[in-house]
Amino acid sequence: MTPPNEAVADQRSRDKDKSEGGVKSEGGSHLISNKKLGDVVLHADNISLSFGGVKAIADVSFEIREREILAIIGPNGAGKTSMLNCINGFYHPQHGTITYRGVTRSQMQPYLAAKSGIARTFQNVALFRGMSVLDNIMAGRLLKMSGVTRGLADRIVEKSPALSAVRRAKRHPLLKFGAIPLSWIPAALVSTADFALEAIRIGPAEREEIENRIFVEKIIEFMNIQAIRRVPAGRLPYGLQKRVELARALAAEPHLLLLDEPMAGMNVEEKEDMCRFILDVNDEFGTTIALIEHDMGVVMDISDRVIVLDYGRKIADGSPDEVRANKDVIDAYLGVSHDD
Repeated sequence: MTPPNEAVADQRSRDKDKSEGGVKSEGGSHLISNKKLGDVVLHADNISLSFGGVKAIADVSFEIREREILAIIGPNGAGKTSMLNCINGFYHPQHGTITYRGVTRSQMQPYLAAKSGIARTFQNVALFRGMSVLDNIMAGRLLKMSGVTRGLADRIVEKSPALSAVRRAKRHPLLKFGAIPLSWIPAALVSTADFALEAIRIGPAEREEIENRIFVEKIIEFMNIQAIRRVPAGRLPYGLQKRVELARALAAEPHLLLLDEPMAGMNVEEKEDMCRFILDVNDEFGTTIALIEHDMGVVMDISDRVIVLDYGRKIADGSPDEVRANKDVIDAYLGVSHDD
C-alpha cells in the first residue's frame, strides 16, 4: 500500500495535469450558456421554520428545475442551511409544503429523501475518518443494494441462539455507550457471529457487491482520486476530503444533489477543481444541483439561477446577472455601493 503522504502527493500531481484547461472565467463571466432546463423537480411553497422565537425561514417559495444549478446565497444566519435541511428532512417546517417529483410532503423524512434520490454534503466534512476512501464511497451505495446480504444475515442470526444473543448484547445501552466493554462478550461468540456474516458473501450477495464495487470504481475515476483510494479519509487534506464526500454522494446516483458550502476553506486551485467537478456532474450525469456558497465569483460563474435569502426571507430570485444588479442584494449581502 502506498504511504498516505506519497499518495496525496501523487493525487496533487494528477489534479495539476487534469486541471489544464479547467474551469476559469474571464472577468467573472457566466460559464453556463445555452443549457436547456427541464421541468420543475422541486417546488417549495411558503416554507416557514422557527426555533422558539427565532424565525429561521419566513414564507419562502421557489422552484428547482431539471438539470439546473441553483445557488442559494445570503449573509450568515440567513436560513440557507436550514432550507436545505427542510428539503431533505433534517428539519420539519411549521408551515408550507415541499413537492419533489410530483409528491407533496409537509414533513419529509431523511430516509425517504435518500430513497427518492436526494443526496447531501455538509458544511463540515462528515466522512468516516478511520475508513479508506474506497470504503467511504461504498457506504454511499447502501440504498442501492437489494438487501440480499442483509436479509440473509438476519436469517442466519435468527436461527442461531448464540448469534442472537451476541446481537442483543451489542445493542444493549451499557455496551452501546461504553459503560461495559464489548470485550466482555465471550470471544468465541463474537468470532462465530463475524464468521457467519462473512460466510454469506456468496452467490447473489457476492455478485451484488461486485456490481456496486464496479460502480464505485467509476466514481473514483470520475473524481480523479485513484491515488488515494486506499488512504484513510482522516489522513487526507481538507480539499481532498471534500472531494471524497462529493464522491460518496454521487455513489447514491442522486437525482437532486444538495451541496452545503462545497468550497468552504479551499484555496483557489482547489476551488477551481471543485467547480470543474460540479459542472461535470451536472453536464455528464444530468444531476440537478442546489448549492450554498459564499464565494460570489464561484456563484456567478457556475450557477444557472441564484436565490438570495436575508433574515430568513427571499429577497431576490433570478439569473446571476440579475441578482448581481439587484439593489436589495447589494444592500443586504454584497456590500457594494450603488447610485440611487
